[in-house]
Amino acid sequence: MRFHHALVDDLIPESEFNERVEEKIEACGGLVDEPTAAMLVVGDMGRAHRKIRDLSGGASLVCFFGRVLGVSPSRTFVRADGEEGTIATVILGDETGRVEMALFDEKADAVSEIEVGEVLEVIARPSTRKRGGVTGLALQKSGCEIDCPVPSGGSVAGHDDQAVDLAVRFLRVRPPRTFSRRDGTPGSMIEALVGNEEGVFRLVAWQPDLLEGIGPGDSVRVTGAQETRRSDRVEYSVDEGSAVEAIEGAVEVRITPLGALQGEGTVSVRGSVSSLQPPRQFVARSGEPSFVRNIVLVDGSGEAPVVLWGEHALLPLAPGDLVEVYGGAARPGRYGDLEVSAGWSAAVVTPAAGEVAITIEGTVFETPAGLFIDGGVRRYLLEADGFRMGDELRVEGRLLGNRLLPEAIAPASLDPGTVRQRLAALGRWTGDG
Repeated sequence: MRFHHALVDDLIPESEFNERVEEKIEACGGLVDEPTAAMLVVGDMGRAHRKIRDLSGGASLVCFFGRVLGVSPSRTFVRADGEEGTIATVILGDETGRVEMALFDEKADAVSEIEVGEVLEVIARPSTRKRGGVTGLALQKSGCEIDCPVPSGGSVAGHDDQAVDLAVRFLRVRPPRTFSRRDGTPGSMIEALVGNEEGVFRLVAWQPDLLEGIGPGDSVRVTGAQETRRSDRVEYSVDEGSAVEAIEGAVEVRITPLGALQGEGTVSVRGSVSSLQPPRQFVARSGEPSFVRNIVLVDGSGEAPVVLWGEHALLPLAPGDLVEVYGGAARPGRYGDLEVSAGWSAAVVTPAAGEVAITIEGTVFETPAGLFIDGGVRRYLLEADGFRMGDELRVEGRLLGNRLLPEAIAPASLDPGTVRQRLAALGRWTGDG
């Protein structure tokens, strides 16, 4: 009865609602079951089930029956605060019309359990994102009959699904996520970002073992993937009817030159870091702490500001590092220029350069980008904690691009010539030399 109580939970507590349902069953001489009695109680309180054509009557909460005419796979989107959400769309109909219902986050993850042709009882509120649509709050299967034909194929209008084969490179693979199916049994899924010369795409594996042993950088051939085309993107899903196998060679992923960025949309870019700010912490809508960082990338065609969100903001970066952003969102920035936002759904890659063994004696400098060690000729980002501005160190380690990964650190032994060299380096950093 909790499902029906949700329609009137702002009017009476659940205990009183349950009492009224029992009273209704007794008043009907035991001829109605509990769900029917609950519906009658809701109707007595002025919140009866509506026909779909009457859903836009201004109520803040509505309840209705609808036959499933189409289901779209779940997809991710970026909220205004940079956090990622999941959304799926279900088309419901009755003899009076049709309505698009949006399901978010956990409900969207379980959309694969909804079958075309079945009837759902739905509690929803009018949508704030689509005129005439609703956002599903609670739903359950119903045994009532609805006279509404199901379109052949059972797909959402304009978003036909079809099985395809494709070769892609995996750019990011998220850990498995669990969810509860409508029958109460647990399910599992894996979400990944893949790409090829046509662009980047979201891939959902409803059979997680299909992606066992596959990680970022691996190129594969996928057979029997379900393709869903939307107005702004293409998505794929794989299940027990699909196959994934490794292939030789690397699948190339389309990259947009920084100087060719135009308008809004999903893009992939590559460039060297020309400037960067330290990560800034903020509180996300979920109440959890998160991070954001602003950097500027440059290539041979131009430059572009890039905003890194969440774990991307904590990547160790230094000026000159090569950075690849896949599936970023190009959008107008704070000052009107076009920037690339890399949130939860994007992949940020720092291609590994060949490691070189190195020994350096130098002075530690603290900058917004982190700790650096300057040897008088070259300076490197020092991946170490516990040191202060001005410390003189001897570091043995591995050089990866502009980052120095220490293996042994000791105080440096200084001679007069070295001191003069350090002072000259200090002048360059402070602008006095």
